[in-house]
Amino acid sequence: ERLKPPKRWTSGPGTVDFVRSLGFSAEWAGDPNSMPDPFIEIPGPFDLPEEHDYQRKIIDNLSQMLARPSLSNAGRRGLISLPTGSGKTRVAVQGIVEAMKNGHFEGGVLWVANRDELCEQAVESWQQVWSAIGAERTVLRVSRMWGGQKRPAATNERHVVVATIQTLLQRMVKRSQGYEFLRDFSLIVFDEAHGSIAPSFNAVLREIGFGRVQRPDDPFLLGLTATPYRGRNEPETRWLVNRYDGNRLDNGVFRSNDASKVVGELQRREILAYVDHDVIAGGDYSVSAAQVAAVRGMPWLDQQTELQIALDAVRTDRIIEAYERFISHRNPDWPTLIFAISVDHAKGLAAILNRRGVSARAVWSDTERYTRRQLVEQFRAGDLNVLVNYGVFREGFDAPKTRAIIVARPVFSPNAYFQMIGRGLRGIQNGGNERCLILDVNDNIENFDRELAFTEMDWLWD
Repeated sequence: ERLKPPKRWTSGPGTVDFVRSLGFSAEWAGDPNSMPDPFIEIPGPFDLPEEHDYQRKIIDNLSQMLARPSLSNAGRRGLISLPTGSGKTRVAVQGIVEAMKNGHFEGGVLWVANRDELCEQAVESWQQVWSAIGAERTVLRVSRMWGGQKRPAATNERHVVVATIQTLLQRMVKRSQGYEFLRDFSLIVFDEAHGSIAPSFNAVLREIGFGRVQRPDDPFLLGLTATPYRGRNEPETRWLVNRYDGNRLDNGVFRSNDASKVVGELQRREILAYVDHDVIAGGDYSVSAAQVAAVRGMPWLDQQTELQIALDAVRTDRIIEAYERFISHRNPDWPTLIFAISVDHAKGLAAILNRRGVSARAVWSDTERYTRRQLVEQFRAGDLNVLVNYGVFREGFDAPKTRAIIVARPVFSPNAYFQMIGRGLRGIQNGGNERCLILDVNDNIENFDRELAFTEMDWLWD
C-alpha cells in the first residue's frame, strides 16, 4: 500500500523512478514497444544468401504453379514437404516473391500458422526475401494479425497478412465484419500444414469462400509441412497430400523420397548437422487404462502423469548431472535447448542451473511475448547458455547455433520429436554446426503400449 506501483509498465518516467527507488535498473520499467508493429513496409532490394539447388527447384515449381491462369482449379494447390531445418519458409516466400516480381501473380497472400513464433518467423522471412529480390521501387506491406494486433488495412495489393489460426477463427468466423477483404486474396498458405486437417482450418476456409466443390475463382492453396516419417499416421499423410491435389512441389528434388535418406543426403552436404546421441536414465511410472485412452494418438502423456514425472527429484538431478557431464564439462559455451515436462519443471531446471553458475532462463506459453523475444535474442547472441522451455519452441524457433538439446519430456510421435530436435539440426551451410548433441531422458511408462519416439530414430545418429 505504501509503494504505489505504476498502473502501466511501459518505460514512462514515473515507472523508471519507481523501479530505481527499489534499487533496480531502468530496464525493469518495461518497454514502450513491447507489442510488435501491426505491419511493416519493406523496401528492396538487399542481399540474400544464394539458395541451395533443391530449394531452387522447389521455388521454380511454386512460381510456375502461381503463374497458371485461373481458368480452372487444376494445379492450383501444392504442398512443400521438407525436413525440419532445410528451409521450407524460405522457398515458399521466395517462390511467391519471384512470381510477384515477374508479374505472374497478383493479389494478397494470407499466411496462416498455429503459433506466434511461426508467424514472426514468416514475417522475418518476407522482410529478408523482399529486401533482397523484391520488385524495385515498390513496397510490400506485411501485416501481423495475432496477439491482439489491430485489423490490417483492407487492401489486397502487394499485401501479406500473417495470422494465427486462432485469431482468424475469432475475427472471421465469430465477427467477420471488416475482414471481408481477405476473401479477395489470391493465395492462402498453411504453415505446418499437417494442422490443416483440423476442423478449425476448415472453418476458416469456409469463411473465406472455399466450398466442397472447387471453383475457378478459388484462391491458390499452398501447404508447408515437415517430411512425414514412414510407418506413422500414413492415412493422415495420404489425406494431407490429397487435400493439396497430390501436387508435391518437392517431388523429385532429392535422390529418394524416403525421409531418412533425404536427411542423410542433406547431412552429407552440410545443410543439416550430424547427430551425436546419448541417453539419460529416467524413472519408472505407471498409467491407468483411462489415461492411456485419453492420449491415444497424441504425442504426449496426459497432464496428470506429466506432473507426476516432473515432481521426481531424482530424475531432475540426473538431467542436471547429464548437462554437466556431456555439455558443461566439454564446452560450457554450447547453446543448449531443454524441453521440460511442465512449467514448474522448466522453472526448477533453470533455477538449479543458475545456482550452479550456468546462465539459464525458463520460457513457457504464458511468458510475455516481449520477454520471450528478448530471451531468444540473448540465446542467439550467446549471452544465455540454456533456454529451458515447456510447450514452446517445438516449431518456429530459429537459433541456428543451437549445439545441444535435452529432451526431458516423453515424446511418442517421431514427427513431433523430429520437429523438436530440428531446432539444433542446422548445418554449416545454413549457418549452424557440423554436429549437434541430443540427450534423451529414457522413462519407462508401465501399461503404455507405445515406445518413446527416440527409440525409432537410430538411423539418425548411427
